Amino acid sequence: MARFSLYLVCGLVLGAVLVNAISQDPGYLLVTWGDWQLETSVWLALSALLLSLVLLWFILRALRTTLRVPRALRRWLGLRSARGAQRRADKGFAAFFEGHWDVAEKALKKGGAPDEQTLLHPLYAALAALHRGESARALALLDQAETEGLAPVSLITLARAECHLKAGATNEAERSLEQLSASERKTPRAKALRAEAAYLQRDWQPLIELLPDVRRARIVPEEQMQVWEREGWQGLLSEANDAASTAVSVWKRAPESLKAPGQPLWPALLDILRRDAQADALRQADALRQADALQKVLQERLQQHCEPATLEAMKGLPDKQLLKMKKALERRRGEDGEGVCHAVLARIARIEGDAEAEAGLWADAHARHPSASHAACWADCLRHQGKEAEASALEAEALAALR
Repeated sequence: MARFSLYLVCGLVLGAVLVNAISQDPGYLLVTWGDWQLETSVWLALSALLLSLVLLWFILRALRTTLRVPRALRRWLGLRSARGAQRRADKGFAAFFEGHWDVAEKALKKGGAPDEQTLLHPLYAALAALHRGESARALALLDQAETEGLAPVSLITLARAECHLKAGATNEAERSLEQLSASERKTPRAKALRAEAAYLQRDWQPLIELLPDVRRARIVPEEQMQVWEREGWQGLLSEANDAASTAVSVWKRAPESLKAPGQPLWPALLDILRRDAQADALRQADALRQADALQKVLQERLQQHCEPATLEAMKGLPDKQLLKMKKALERRRGEDGEGVCHAVLARIARIEGDAEAEAGLWADAHARHPSASHAACWADCLRHQGKEAEASALEAEALAALR
């Protein structure tokens, strides 16, 4: 209030001074132009000039506001269009994540004008069609996106390779992946697609080489990775069935998870080694070499795990190689739940001529796992010792159990 009073007083003082100056000397102004003359006082001319400037300012402002209306309208309409395109894109991506492939494809195809779409629109629209089982339609959408330049060629190539893999066309998928550059082939998605193509083509060596990078990228579910890894190493091992040394080399390179008891890789290796030893049985030098290789592998395995497959394989070893396994078998006697370890030790005792130890081992084997084979071997041992009655009674008991 005090400030307003001050302004009011100053305005009144200035107004009084101005009125006094005008009354004392109004001045004179003459403007001529051709036949026209205009006579007025200086103060009136200044007032008219000031009024004209204010009026001109208002006119310019009104014109500027009028001209801005279409531009503001266009901006408002464009904002609404962009918001609508964003809503459709969000709806499409959400539907894709939820697995509603038809909704996702329709929403992403209606993403708006090409300049309002991102490179994800055509790719995910094609992938949505692919998940609906329409691989041909997905490929057509990718071809259209490539022709119109809506997405990078490398991404379209990866999506096209995935379409071919889903359709089972591994050769076309391989050709698509070959179009990528060296750096593009090293991306996690490209390596995952290459691994899938190698798995479908049963090309085990490239699959094995790609698995560590694919697992590190976590781009493939772990369950699928385990299937690829298990079948890949089994396939690679089966391809080496004509060479025991190659099979052993594959076994040593295999991951530890596939060497655990109960995994099929170890029995597969034993089958290869036994077949190779039987094939070289007619050649004494080769037979001894294969027997030594099998004994070495079995001894290394027995130091880690005591399992029936390993112990059963020892029964096929020649006497010389079997005697080398005695110390390792003695350390595993306490873990022998099925009596196989005692059975192998009983055979070693027969080779060494220790009949009493052989009989005791067969008795322990039969006690741990009563079976007709253990009973028959025990009876044979007793018969060699001259205990015919005990052998006959044991055989009769085994036959009764079989009935």
